[in-house]
Amino acid sequence: MLIASHPSPPGNSESNLTIAEGHRFCPTGDVSHDRHLFTVTPGTPASDAARSLCELLDALDEPIYATAMNEREFTARDAWLAKYTLDAAKAVACAIARTLEKSRPEPQTIGE
Repeated sequence: MLIASHPSPPGNSESNLTIAEGHRFCPTGDVSHDRHLFTVTPGTPASDAARSLCELLDALDEPIYATAMNEREFTARDAWLAKYTLDAAKAVACAIARTLEKSRPEPQTIGE
């Protein structure tokens, strides 16, 4: 069964906004070492990051929908794949949000 897919954001953005700082995810090892396996890379165009975010979320749509429609069973393997995909999507969303916050001009007080 075909499932409607959400369109990715447009590829050609008028702005050259890039990811300002990396966002680490997927912690591993001893917590005292603060190690992570993956990072959203600084300098990545925000439009590319947004497109990847859409693709990550879209990848979860089919197995969840098929499970909801009783067309398949959501297995433990599916759950782990969903967890790591959502972790990656959240990292991308957080990196984009931080970039947008940093690019917002400071409010000016009247009379300055």
